[in-house]
Amino acid sequence: MEAPLRLRLRRSHRSDAETIAAWLGREEVHRWWGGAPVPLEEVVEKYTGDRLPEVAVYVVETAGRPVGLIQAWQDDGCGLDMFIAADEQGAGVGPAAARALAEDLTARGWRDLTVDPAVDNVRAVRAWRRAGFAPTGERGVDEGHETRLMVFVPGSGGHPTARAGCPAD
Repeated sequence: MEAPLRLRLRRSHRSDAETIAAWLGREEVHRWWGGAPVPLEEVVEKYTGDRLPEVAVYVVETAGRPVGLIQAWQDDGCGLDMFIAADEQGAGVGPAAARALAEDLTARGWRDLTVDPAVDNVRAVRAWRRAGFAPTGERGVDEGHETRLMVFVPGSGGHPTARAGCPAD
């Protein structure tokens, strides 16, 4: 029997920078997130504090421990990016965090909420599907990886529905 995850998403802070940098220093993570470890100064600039309204960055916690990072962004669309610490992968934390944030954002009016995992990152594609994202059939390239565009489908188990676009927040 599996115990339910005690999941919490909280805004990232400057005090999270060293932990985030350590996660990004692991090949299992940076292989899919930029391709190389991220220097502490860049982590502070990009992944701590508040870059609203364009990007909101959250630390994923389970049982009070930080285990990953998820960010919601808006520019010419709305989307999520996420990684789970290498030692925490495979426990269902990623799909649970992604679904929780996607449902919250959708309830606040976000539409066309997308992700674009690398096609060859099978674990991430599977996790996004479990979180309720469905492939659109569109492909792209991000940081040298062929990507698969996926869209969040609230309450449908990952089946496409009509979409309306991002709010003007």
